[in-house]
Amino acid sequence: MNKLSLFLKGILIGFCSLAVPGLSASTIAIVLVVYYDMIYAISHILKKPKQSIGFLLVLLGGYFTGAAGGAIAVNTLYDRFPIPVIAAVLGFIIASIPRMVVESRNDLKKWNNWVVMVVVGAIFLVYALVITNGETVNFTTIRVPLDYILMFAVGLFTSTTLVIPGVDFAITLMAVGYYYAFIDLVGDFGALLTQPARLFLLLSYLVGYGIGSFALSSGLRLLIKRFPRQLHCVNMAMVIISPIIVIEKCILTNPNMVAHATWPQFCWAFLTFAAGYTAFTWVPMLCRYIGILPKDADTEMLKADDAARAEVPKEVWRASWHTDKKDCHDTNDESK
Repeated sequence: MNKLSLFLKGILIGFCSLAVPGLSASTIAIVLVVYYDMIYAISHILKKPKQSIGFLLVLLGGYFTGAAGGAIAVNTLYDRFPIPVIAAVLGFIIASIPRMVVESRNDLKKWNNWVVMVVVGAIFLVYALVITNGETVNFTTIRVPLDYILMFAVGLFTSTTLVIPGVDFAITLMAVGYYYAFIDLVGDFGALLTQPARLFLLLSYLVGYGIGSFALSSGLRLLIKRFPRQLHCVNMAMVIISPIIVIEKCILTNPNMVAHATWPQFCWAFLTFAAGYTAFTWVPMLCRYIGILPKDADTEMLKADDAARAEVPKEVWRASWHTDKKDCHDTNDESK
């Protein structure tokens, strides 16, 4: 694959995964036909180190460039228009819930899946609202070494979004209450260059993310194969509780909201919420209809994952995806 093309795809994946909550990086990767190569490189890094590391360095270089761009964009807009930005984020998240519920209708018939959802949701809510006292996480004052350890742990936790299909990076950060703190950390280059403590904080996160991406990969694959629906319910629980955490930490307990609580901000908030909700409801439907996005992205990710690890040729996997898309179009034509 052309390195420039790969780098640009990495930028798009990084930007969307951080700036558009509810849109997982793995979904973008599958659409850009780079997911197979990514999993192949990760799973063969010891067998083919030169090829795998070269591929991952270019992809991750683009990813972090895009993520930094997304962080700067969100951070800049959030400082000036916090209420509309939060409304757009809530629109993205809430719009993704109905489709997740529809996809999980069979799972929701089983009581053990409900137990998983309730327990996971309760754990995250207790952590975000009780253990942290509902306070907004920020790095104005860095507690050494506690914040370094916590960011390392957050890096380990969010690295699962690289392996588990459909799990969203931004949603995962929101579930642990670190989304806007992370946006502020990555988006403020000036502070990173002038404040070593903030730079080491970011490095702690990257070390945790890097270790988790490789060390947890095999174990997570076993969990995905053995408990696929329960993991989907875990993801759904995080999505459902995310609006609660965002409202609590970014609106109700955020002292900066008072200065921005004006009618123009609320009017723009209504429009950005509607835009976010509409974009996440109708655009994916259109993309699936015309074949840009697979009908079931999670299933395609698992197929690509299995194919990459089993060294099934990329062309064979791509041919099967194109066949599935053709069948989908044929079904739509027959229904007409």
